[in-house]
Amino acid sequence: MTDGGRSTRAAILAAARQLFAEEGYEGATVRAITGRAGANVASVAYYFGSKEGLYLEVVMEILAPLANRIQEILAGGTSGSRRIQALLRAVFEHLWDNPDQAQLMVEIRLHRTHLLPELAEMLTPISTGLLQLVQEAQEEGVIREGHPLLFVMSLMSQPVYFMLITRRTPPGMLPADPHTLQGREFYLRHMIDFVQQGLAISPREDA
Repeated sequence: MTDGGRSTRAAILAAARQLFAEEGYEGATVRAITGRAGANVASVAYYFGSKEGLYLEVVMEILAPLANRIQEILAGGTSGSRRIQALLRAVFEHLWDNPDQAQLMVEIRLHRTHLLPELAEMLTPISTGLLQLVQEAQEEGVIREGHPLLFVMSLMSQPVYFMLITRRTPPGMLPADPHTLQGREFYLRHMIDFVQQGLAISPREDA
């Protein structure tokens, strides 16, 4: 592929990411995407096969850095507790810097579930690793007994929810401004403390 080809492909991805986030899958037409990218309408089929192929490529491009970071954390040699803290921080910061990811993933879950198998190759190692992390932390005594999958679901929902709520709440309604480094750290600290206490070993009933 020529440099011009790489440039055209990158321009289409950038334009598609913007329009899919602004208009949703149905609202973002191929003509509008290629128009914003300064490319020929036929270039979407040439580089991505179809509009759905382009959509999937956009989602995977956003997700890839987070997936790599999560796998690095999961493979780390630190304790389960420290890896959980690092995981929460990584997911929250990635979603804050890429707010369109949550929106695109929700659209896939609700309206384009047939695309999920295409993401499985990237997502399955993450899901497997998260389950293993929870199980290891349970064996260490860091996490109380319970179904690991439910803990993983609760764990991952925290940074997603906090990112969505803090980012979209009007100024002055929250205890700290999330648009500052201090504010983001405030919510991260609360989230980590909340999750750690929620997953902690329950007191013995006969104590």
